[in-house]
Amino acid sequence: MPKVDHYSVLGVGRDASADDVRSAYRKLARQYHPDVSAAADAAERFKEITQAYEVLSDPEKRQRYDMFGDGDLGGMAGFGIDDLFNTFFGGTRRRERGPVRGADLRLEVELDLEEAVTGAEKAVRVPRQETCERCHGGGAEPGAKTSTCGTCGGRGEVRQVQQSLFGRFVSVATCPRCGGSGKNVDQLCRDCRGEGRIHAEREVTVGFPPGIDDGQQIRVGGQGESGMRGGPPGDLYVLVRLREHALFRRDGDDLVHVLRVTPAQAALGDELKVPTIEGGEAPVKIPAGSQHGQSVRLRGKGIPRLHASGRGDEIVYLDVVVPRTLSKEERALYQKLKSLRPQPEKDRAEDDTILGKVRDAFGG
Repeated sequence: MPKVDHYSVLGVGRDASADDVRSAYRKLARQYHPDVSAAADAAERFKEITQAYEVLSDPEKRQRYDMFGDGDLGGMAGFGIDDLFNTFFGGTRRRERGPVRGADLRLEVELDLEEAVTGAEKAVRVPRQETCERCHGGGAEPGAKTSTCGTCGGRGEVRQVQQSLFGRFVSVATCPRCGGSGKNVDQLCRDCRGEGRIHAEREVTVGFPPGIDDGQQIRVGGQGESGMRGGPPGDLYVLVRLREHALFRRDGDDLVHVLRVTPAQAALGDELKVPTIEGGEAPVKIPAGSQHGQSVRLRGKGIPRLHASGRGDEIVYLDVVVPRTLSKEERALYQKLKSLRPQPEKDRAEDDTILGKVRDAFGG
């Protein structure tokens, strides 16, 4: 059985047509592309989906996959195509020593809520492996003499021949002397010591669009680690983390704010002002008879919608604050109110739901 079931990855059957495979791939690629998906495993899923499509969209690769699976043959674990070739034909196929793409890198960046609203550019420090400027990735000191590796004969790999139950078995490993290059130099590069890459830390500017949310990530192409032997660099993935705000909590594209009001303001109604995320204030009308936990919605004062027009709202929850201490005059007034309405109104079953919304919005 294959280690990875490419048909299951794309969600198609083994009798799926080429059009079915293509359609399934496009749908999943749009869903899990790292530039649009907020899922933590989006990059890994996108890579898995792409690998599955590369196999199943190629008739020759698909036929070989259906016959032998993903590196296994009839349940013989670890027995891949190279091993099969070696076992029955007593030789080895030459392994590629061409360009190798650099590794992708990931890091986290914290943003203020205001930066998520307006968008921002951040300079981040990225530690990575870069192509050595002195030897240009070749690993040899400028002017050094090169010669064919005597251990592997220029093949970059060494072979060991063993007899097995099936016949002669040839194992192949990277040449320990030349590191797979097939060449030896009389003087290694003094900066990278023959590795072809050096460790460096570079400043990279990352742009964050308005409306970006916690847990989403930005892909910066070509800012990962440098490739080997002239291969292209990898990409940089920046995961966004939003800092907590003193006045607002984010709820999707909406902003939640709690406004403290007196019992008199709640009972009689009032016109007040509330802060906005841009730093100003906006008028808000408190209806007469407002209850604790009731909300007032300010249209268009929330978060811009990511890669779309419009923005969310600012939802103002009312926190009716009862005074802890009363003056002599206030006490007399409250005593009079108490005598006029000795019992609260009945049928307020929705209060629990309203308060629950406030608790959910503020994490407790």
